[in-house]
Amino acid sequence: MRPQFRTVPVFAVLVCHDGEEWLRLALSALRRSTPRPRHVVAVDTGSADGTAKLLAASEDVVDGVLKLDRSASFGDAVAAAVRYGVERWGDPGSWLWLLHDDCAPEPHCLGILLTAADLSPSAGVLGPVAHAWDEPRLVVGAGLSTDASGHRQTGIGTGEWVRANQIEQSSEVLAVSSAGLLVRRELWEQLGGFDSEVPGVFDDIDFGWRANRSGAVALCVPAARIRHAGAGRVDSVRARSNGVRTFLVNTGFFSFLVGVPRLTVLCLLRALGFLLLRRISRAHAEIAAVGRVLGGRMGLLRARRERRGLGQTGSVRGLFTSRFTRLRNMFRAAVTHLVRKRLEADVALGQAPETVWVPPEETQRPIGPDALPAGAMGRAGRRKAAGLRRPPSAVTVSVPAATGPKGRRPSPRPRPSPVPRDGSGVQEPEVLLVEVDRGRVLKQILLAPPLLLVLGLVAVGLAVNWNRLSLSLTGGRLLPISDVWTEYLSAWHAVSGGTASPAPTALAVLGILGGQVGLLLIGDMPLAGLSAYIAARKMGVRREVRAVIAGLYALLPPAVAAVSQGRLDAVVVHILLPVVVSGIVSVLTGATRSWLSVAAGSSLGLAVIGAFSPLVHLVILLCALAGFVLVGGQRGDGRRRGAALFAIVLLPLALLLPWPAVLIQNPAIVLHGVGGWVPYTNDFGSVVLALVLAVVAVVGLAAQPGRGSLPGLGLLVLGLGAVAVVRFMPMAPVSGGAPQQGWLGTPLIVVGWGLLWALAGARLNLRPAMALGAAALVVLAGGAFLLGRDGPLTTGDTVRLGTTPARELAETGRGVLVLSRGDQPARQSAGRMPQFGDDDLVPVASARARILRWDNDFRSDVPDVARSAVASAAAAGVLFVVMPDQTSGTRLQAAAGDLVAGTTSTSDGRPVFRLQPAAGRAVLLAPELAKQAVTGGIPPTTLGAGGIVPVEAGPPEVAVRVSDGSDGRLLVIAAAEEPGWRAEVNGRQVPVVRAWGNLVGVAVPARASDVRVEYSSSLRAFLLLIQGAALLFTLLTAIPGRRVQPPPSMASGSTLR
Repeated sequence: MRPQFRTVPVFAVLVCHDGEEWLRLALSALRRSTPRPRHVVAVDTGSADGTAKLLAASEDVVDGVLKLDRSASFGDAVAAAVRYGVERWGDPGSWLWLLHDDCAPEPHCLGILLTAADLSPSAGVLGPVAHAWDEPRLVVGAGLSTDASGHRQTGIGTGEWVRANQIEQSSEVLAVSSAGLLVRRELWEQLGGFDSEVPGVFDDIDFGWRANRSGAVALCVPAARIRHAGAGRVDSVRARSNGVRTFLVNTGFFSFLVGVPRLTVLCLLRALGFLLLRRISRAHAEIAAVGRVLGGRMGLLRARRERRGLGQTGSVRGLFTSRFTRLRNMFRAAVTHLVRKRLEADVALGQAPETVWVPPEETQRPIGPDALPAGAMGRAGRRKAAGLRRPPSAVTVSVPAATGPKGRRPSPRPRPSPVPRDGSGVQEPEVLLVEVDRGRVLKQILLAPPLLLVLGLVAVGLAVNWNRLSLSLTGGRLLPISDVWTEYLSAWHAVSGGTASPAPTALAVLGILGGQVGLLLIGDMPLAGLSAYIAARKMGVRREVRAVIAGLYALLPPAVAAVSQGRLDAVVVHILLPVVVSGIVSVLTGATRSWLSVAAGSSLGLAVIGAFSPLVHLVILLCALAGFVLVGGQRGDGRRRGAALFAIVLLPLALLLPWPAVLIQNPAIVLHGVGGWVPYTNDFGSVVLALVLAVVAVVGLAAQPGRGSLPGLGLLVLGLGAVAVVRFMPMAPVSGGAPQQGWLGTPLIVVGWGLLWALAGARLNLRPAMALGAAALVVLAGGAFLLGRDGPLTTGDTVRLGTTPARELAETGRGVLVLSRGDQPARQSAGRMPQFGDDDLVPVASARARILRWDNDFRSDVPDVARSAVASAAAAGVLFVVMPDQTSGTRLQAAAGDLVAGTTSTSDGRPVFRLQPAAGRAVLLAPELAKQAVTGGIPPTTLGAGGIVPVEAGPPEVAVRVSDGSDGRLLVIAAAEEPGWRAEVNGRQVPVVRAWGNLVGVAVPARASDVRVEYSSSLRAFLLLIQGAALLFTLLTAIPGRRVQPPPSMASGSTLR
């Protein structure tokens, strides 16, 4: 005979679906419930495990078992149970209590809910607070809400812990979870139960919304508790569609009219964002929701009519999650994430948090009306709640069970074993609950080493570059930057007389940055320091040590000198080198799970480095190859390492196309880097510092070498090799001149980072090392302040033409010749002054020799030489010539006579002369001059010479129609002749000849004809297409995928007491 228990008029419905793992504990919880429900009916929706056997053996708890099809939803199961209860008992109870097979209420849960209902007569729906199944200290649910976008809101972030006395008072909510939901049966029947159109997901929120609109109150009762596993798998497509439908069918008329187009646009934008983040399932869910809304498959109008028929006497104002609350929750989640990461890092280093789970403090309990549950005194006229707000007081940190704050670390080379050798079995990760003190968190954030590091470096950088605070900087190797995309995409460039050499990929990088190099130069120190701090995470040292290492790297003297000298290539290397090397090391050693995204990101960074400094690119590649050969991977890891190496080696080359071909043919660019050409200057400070650091590193490594020093040592050795190559292998720049050695600062930056990495990996005494590092920081900061302020880098353009010459140059498209001055070589460009990237365009060999000859002849005081130079330059399309100083200008005017005319000087006072001979970007020569042009003669040196007719056209595409005339005429284009030029006369291809030594010439017939001359390169367009495809692939692959969270572990031995 069954024992008699005290029961209450509650009809409990237990819905089961493949829940054998949790059902035994759920049934045990029902047995221990005081009081017990009057009747308990279980509904098995086609379970394929042992659920049916457990239910059959639980006759002392379950009064009946219903079996439904596997496709039945939770709402269908509850409706079937209610019908069964009414048919069998007539009045199974005035309350319905809905339970899942993966939830276990505490013994007094039902009694507390009924007591709250007695105190709040207006309450029609009540729900307990849900705790994690395997960690009762974690609250996973305390009421439900939604926002204007149809997203489910719980008010509790992942891993947050809420103390019980923080939510002690019952609160009015929009809805409560269906797990443990207690509802008046009369209200259930009045509302028609759960909506069958939102099965499984959002059915509880939809029901709570309708209950509130009908005049009932939905209460969350924190004193009632339930353990919930939340094991049901949520279909993202169904969840998103149900969320949108729930909002649209229950909201007001105006919100509905605005909500349909608003949510359509919002879902499409979110889908695009998820696609970029490679979250395909989430993107599919957004698109499916839009399709269901626009396709009419949601039945919105019919559902809204049904809800109007139920009556709307209540209000839901103040029960939604507002935008402000969502922003606040996002900020709170970000802070929680930072705190958790900090605690995980401390635990990994063997440092336990100081405030690990303490019993909750007793707080002053509410008395008087405040102690009553919400709704006990009726509905208030106005609610000030704004959705769900429960500030966390602690966060969870999952640590391996073997990790202990004071325990010893395992041996350096543990032998693998599938199970612990002591026979204790596999231990679950331990969950630490760490109490969060907001004041302490704020203090730790404000005094965090990375924040102090960045602020300190910003202060030093501003002090050093106080006179250069501008987004537009030039000087040294940094020429003015403008129209970078036009120059990069052009197949032909009007530089050095015209060249088809591919533009450096650095122009594309600057184009993405908007050409604002001032941000890179002024922000070099903090950006490099932050990059080094992030990279030092792989070194396994404390944050203070990481900050010192990052500060030392940011203040390296070669980097300070690079900024003051406008060496953009070295600045880019200084900023990106740490994170790129760290990423490559992580991929090769298997230290990261998301190896594909890290490999793609490292390849992208390596390509950017290679665009500015091919030498450092080569050093990093050699380091990666050496690491792949010398560092052995784990068993079965060969494919991953091979794919990663493939990405690191070949993907940057595809991103740099067609620039690598230029580097192979012109190794001088590899040695000197990208930027305006300046001759080498000795930098003894960098060399001396490198020697001192090398001695310190060698001493430290010799004393206590560590395994973590190996990556740094490899980079150090290769960096020193690069220094030797730059120092002892002089090469002539591509613009011409004598062979010269490159600047040692860029490879010394590599050496510096290698040294710091090697020192961080050595097992040194921490206190003396930190004291020495702090002293070095002070010395380097002082040296940067004293030496970094000097240098050629300045604000604005160093050399600008006057307003009138500049406007005429831009309108005519003709060229300007800037003669060499000091350390600046002679340059020729068309339509503008020389700019960044011009010195890296490989000129035609004859054009290079011609510019060097002009640089000498324009300074000559011999009239024939000077006049010949003027005529030759004018024939090549030059309109203005910029002399180096007033002396040379006076000399030219005296020697050239009427062939030159003075005009407005440049911004720095250099004299500028206009070349007077008849010329243009394209001219038609009479037969006599044509013969002279193709036979090695020189252009006319007398002003007003006939036989030259300027044509309104210019390279690289010239299309003109010439009239009838004499036979033997010649169309001359002001462009250096090289392979790739194509000429057509009346649609028939004709040969291209050289005019005036190296210009493009095309013979014109005596009859009227259409002449077309152009330079085209289909190969470059194809290579740019490959580059774009590689860039898109790299960007999409570099986006880290969403980490798959393991399902909550259910300890087999868990019991309820």
